[in-house]
Amino acid sequence: MSAEPTLPPAAAPTHATPSIGLLSGLMRFEEALYAAVGILLAVAAVLVLVGTVHELVHAISTGAGAVSTAVTVLDRILLTLIIAELVYTLRFVLRTHEIVADPFLFIGLIAVVRRILIVTAQFEHPLASGRALTNLLLELGLLGFLVLALSIALALIRHHRVTTAFSPNEGAVS
Repeated sequence: MSAEPTLPPAAAPTHATPSIGLLSGLMRFEEALYAAVGILLAVAAVLVLVGTVHELVHAISTGAGAVSTAVTVLDRILLTLIIAELVYTLRFVLRTHEIVADPFLFIGLIAVVRRILIVTAQFEHPLASGRALTNLLLELGLLGFLVLALSIALALIRHHRVTTAFSPNEGAVS
């Protein structure tokens, strides 16, 4: 019986850890992807702002109703805030390399408020039937519940962050 030669532990191939080059390549790709998304978000924000100004000028020149014009402008402003919050989140992820829930909850809250604005603006127009009114009221109630749920989630996350930041037992093993 012949004994097979064994490699010393340092010379044994390691298949569990990827190469440094692959990891750095993936990190560069990820940063390039985030940069491209950031540029596209900036373009979207500029387009929304330009479209808002154009709609406002058009509404003023045609004598459109003040309420519908105001709703359109507020809708576009909230959309711009959503884009700005996405850019902030993207910047935060690039800087810290971690994803947190707060910005996404704010984005959801702004989106819900935006939808509430659109639904309440629909009350200005005559409804086709009683069923349409029921659907609008049901949607408005669900949106109100979403505002409450997102606000509670934000409060809980912030409370948790504050209590863990000032916890005297942080890092202690029990």
